[in-house]
Amino acid sequence: MSLEEVKKRGVNLVKRFEKSEPRRWSIEGSVMELSTEVGDLADLVLRKEYYKKNIYDDLDYQIQDEIADILLVACRIADYYNINLDKAFSEMEKVVDDRLKSRGL
Repeated sequence: MSLEEVKKRGVNLVKRFEKSEPRRWSIEGSVMELSTEVGDLADLVLRKEYYKKNIYDDLDYQIQDEIADILLVACRIADYYNINLDKAFSEMEKVVDDRLKSRGL
C-alpha cells in the first residue's frame, strides 16, 4: 500500500469521526493533537525502556496504537496542505541518501 493510499484511508476515517465531534478540527487543532500524540508515545517509550513504571498490560500494543494515531493525524495535516506523501517521502529519502553518501555511508 502506498503512503497516498494510507492518507486516503486516514482521511476517510477522520471524516467519519468528525461526525461525532462537537466541532470540526482546525489545522491548528490537528497540529496540537499531533503534539499530544507524540507526547503520549514518548511516555510509553519511557515506560518500555524502564525510565518510568509500566502501568499497561500490553505496552507493545499501546506503542503500536500511538504510532498509528500519529500517522492518522499526519495524514490529516498532509491532506489539508495537499501534500503527496509518496512524493514527499521519496524527496526526503533522496536528500538523506545524498547526505549519507557524502559522508561515505
